[in-house]
Amino acid sequence: MKRGELRALLEAHGLSPRQIYGQNFLIDPALLAAIPQDAGVLVGDRVLEVGPGAGSLTRELLDAGAQVYAVEIDAGMVKLLRERFAAELESDALRLLHADVLAADEELHAEVESWWRAGSAPRVVANLPYAISGPFLARLIGRPLMGATLLLQREVAEKAASRTETGPLPIRLGQHFAATVGRKVPAQVFWPRPKVDSAFLQLVPLDDAPNVAVDAALRRLLRESFSQRRKRVLGLLGKSWPAAAACLTELGVLPDARAEQVEPNLWRAAAQELARHGDCV
Repeated sequence: MKRGELRALLEAHGLSPRQIYGQNFLIDPALLAAIPQDAGVLVGDRVLEVGPGAGSLTRELLDAGAQVYAVEIDAGMVKLLRERFAAELESDALRLLHADVLAADEELHAEVESWWRAGSAPRVVANLPYAISGPFLARLIGRPLMGATLLLQREVAEKAASRTETGPLPIRLGQHFAATVGRKVPAQVFWPRPKVDSAFLQLVPLDDAPNVAVDAALRRLLRESFSQRRKRVLGLLGKSWPAAAACLTELGVLPDARAEQVEPNLWRAAAQELARHGDCV
């Protein structure tokens, strides 16, 4: 949907883009049409779309034959979507939830969680509001997933896909997914135009992703080690989790190393060893 068409549609419903919800709508029809194919969407795939807005990407996903579950926080957009996609809602090709997709304790909204586990592993395809990109990415970890194609701030996408980035989220993502940066997207294909460029982050689950016990150990390791980034990681862990400090020492981590100086692969090696001995919590 081009800018003029989108603006007219929103004005007809008394709406306009809202910064509080990070609403920057895609206005390049060719790009919108390409997204389902880039995401590998096939007929009958279950697709979660977060922040559908006025439904431009929703339309393309439905036309590709996906069964779409759209989650929108903006009540005005929900009303618009219900009118625009009345037939698809009636036929169950589209389900629409008015909610914040994020919930406490690193979970998704309860209804999203229920839908997610009620059928085959879904795909996630979304023009994701920048403000929730980090928390939402973290919530994908450990859930059954065919793949994800997410439009993010370009810097965030590149960090998430980096195999050398040493932050907790890129490290955990790298243990669970093959993460790559897809199409680069300039600011001018959005309305309103954001101040930064964007890019698609594509996630494909790894066959050797950590099991539940290893991931629990990894999460704790990263949480405690990066809680005070300026402190030496072995000294920090030595007080709260001596077994972890001993494990990292055996793996060759130097006494004066800080968390960001530890190689990403060493965190998983340590987590595997701690899980093997039942020392995860």
